[in-house]
Amino acid sequence: KMQKLWFGLFGIIITTGAIAADLCIKNDAMVVAMNPMYNGTANGSDSVNKTWSTGFSYGTISGIAACADDCNTMGCVATNQNMTVYGNGSYCYCKMLKPALSPWIHSGGYRYGSGVYNSCYQCVAGCAINVATVLDFRRALFHSANELD
Repeated sequence: KMQKLWFGLFGIIITTGAIAADLCIKNDAMVVAMNPMYNGTANGSDSVNKTWSTGFSYGTISGIAACADDCNTMGCVATNQNMTVYGNGSYCYCKMLKPALSPWIHSGGYRYGSGVYNSCYQCVAGCAINVATVLDFRRALFHSANELD
């Protein structure tokens, strides 16, 4: 009986090791807990390349900005996910690239008195500022990254 017990325990150890191997994370993977409840600091933006960056106590979040005509409520996910930084439209959209990829999220308007920006080039600064200071926008951006496949 003791021999059967040892073989049984040995079988469990071998099986557990095989299952654990399937649960390992890929090489170079990074796990970051992005908490929308904390404000950050807008590190800066580049209006030519439409890149932005925002610092938090847990790291830096960065991305790109675009102008387009799509959904028009702050925090909504744009239906056109093929927009580019070279686009032209009435609304500003932000896309997080690091540490996780998000879809394009509405950040504000800039024409016709509909928002705080007076040109599309200012949208990129708006992305950095909104990620740093607007809780509802941060929630939408972080949540949307979790929804991507």
